[in-house]
Amino acid sequence: MKKSLLFLFLLVAILSMSACSDEPDPDVIKISKSSDEIVGENYKTVISELKETGFTNIKTKVLDDLITGFLTKDGEIEQVEINGDTEFSVDDSFQKDSKIVITYHTFPKREKDTKTTDEKSAKAETRPTDEKSAKTDTNSTDEKNSKSDTSSTNEKSSETAKQSTNDKPKKSKQEILTVNNNEDLAAVLAVKNEADPIIGEFAKKYAGRTIEFDGNITNMMPHKSYKTSYDILILAGYYSETTFSGPNFKFEDVNVSDLNLTGSDIPESIGMGQNLHITAKVGEYNETSQLFFLKPITTVIR
Repeated sequence: MKKSLLFLFLLVAILSMSACSDEPDPDVIKISKSSDEIVGENYKTVISELKETGFTNIKTKVLDDLITGFLTKDGEIEQVEINGDTEFSVDDSFQKDSKIVITYHTFPKREKDTKTTDEKSAKAETRPTDEKSAKTDTNSTDEKNSKSDTSSTNEKSSETAKQSTNDKPKKSKQEILTVNNNEDLAAVLAVKNEADPIIGEFAKKYAGRTIEFDGNITNMMPHKSYKTSYDILILAGYYSETTFSGPNFKFEDVNVSDLNLTGSDIPESIGMGQNLHITAKVGEYNETSQLFFLKPITTVIR
């Protein structure tokens, strides 16, 4: 009888311990994605998901090594470490305060671009004052001439002169923009970050204007399923596989004939790596895709 009671007591104790061991540990969390699934995603999205899961010790490590952002996007994750381990599977369990380090790619910071933008802003602030002074001087001179001049012939001459003066700014506005006559275009073509805010500012300010610059075909592919219509990606300067400058200019849905190719040595076909001298009309800039659309006018092979 005593042996039976002892056996029952031990059995109850074992079952109780087993039940206690099955209770989940609130400080242990299962990871919802494997390391392979996380690599390539945007680091901000992954940080948000990890925090929602319950992880509390998340750090980031920056690789400022992007040049164009074509293949690897800004913010794209290179690797994730959990307690020093870079390989883990779905539903692997970790303490919620485990050290998580997310390494991601981005563009290097450029002090030169910031300085250029500040200088442009300073110049823009001084222009209204200069223009007012010029207008005041002109008005003062016109008033003196008007007082001293009483004949109708002189009045007509004065009106003709004013009309001629008013016409000059209109003519200059239609001038083709180049790096030699427009500081804004020179600054845009020199940027090293296709998301630089001065690109969008330039596109809005000079919408519909004509620009002329040296560039190259960085990528060229058929537009949708068409065989003779292309999307052409253009950067400033000479073609290079390692360096670049300027926005991501794009000719969209164009035939080769739309480029109006000129020059002493026009090839039978064009493609990636071709250096060009481009004259085109300014279109819109898409901040999401970071594409600056242009409409070709003439293209010179160089």
